[in-house]
Amino acid sequence: MKKGGIHNDHFDDVEKINSLIQFIDQKNQECDKLIDDLNKLEKIMNQSFSQLKRGIIQKYQLYKERLVQLNSQQINYYLNSTIQFKEYQQSITKIIQEQTNKLNHSLNNLYEQLTLSQFNYYQIDNDSILLSKQLYDKGQKLYWEYKYDEAIEVLDKSIQQYQNNHQSLWCKGECLSGLNKYEDAITWYDKALAIDSKHADSLFGKGDCLRLMKNYDESLNILDQALTINPQHSLSLKSKGQCLEDQQKYEEALIYYEKSLNINPNDQWTIKQKKICENKLMQ
Repeated sequence: MKKGGIHNDHFDDVEKINSLIQFIDQKNQECDKLIDDLNKLEKIMNQSFSQLKRGIIQKYQLYKERLVQLNSQQINYYLNSTIQFKEYQQSITKIIQEQTNKLNHSLNNLYEQLTLSQFNYYQIDNDSILLSKQLYDKGQKLYWEYKYDEAIEVLDKSIQQYQNNHQSLWCKGECLSGLNKYEDAITWYDKALAIDSKHADSLFGKGDCLRLMKNYDESLNILDQALTINPQHSLSLKSKGQCLEDQQKYEEALIYYEKSLNINPNDQWTIKQKKICENKLMQ
């Protein structure tokens, strides 16, 4: 009877654990769906911002190289537009600032209502953080050796040890990008950015994936964020140049290739792309 009782108790415990695991999996899926929905809303907002900014740049910025190609009617239109622009400038900033303040207030209220700052499911000790860093170093080395699948296995172990290791999250994104899995890569860049919103490498990685997916406006918006944080971030400068070149905006692309070459004068890839743009403008 005693053995049978123990067996029944064990069976009941296993059933309870299985039920709990199923419940957790379901809640994780619901959480993932909510995050996907929020990402879509964020994407819509970023696209609207990008469209507004690109429209302003295209209408109100004029490069001297382009000036000589305009006729008198186009020049007069540009001059009249710039006069009106000063009136619009203040109202645009005021409208966007008011709406941004409202959105920030709503997001902060939700954060407080959900008590998101008060959870701690994982008690992280220094040993776990140290092990996570060591695994990241190993995973990064494999990444630089183009062993992407092996690197991901190691980086997953690093993330298990310390979920807030944004370097491991970023590096996994890099590996997935190297495997041409751009949407998956963006997911991991976003996870890194949720921990460190000013991580320029993650912003570059996300922006470059969006470029490769031909989401040019969104790509430029993300790359601009990286360059706001670090104006000398050469990878972002190169990617922005490539993004503009992909859209046949060769004059603008040259500006960013030149900025990149001011940092790395011997970068052969950038030198090659600069020459391509210059040749296109001469045709």
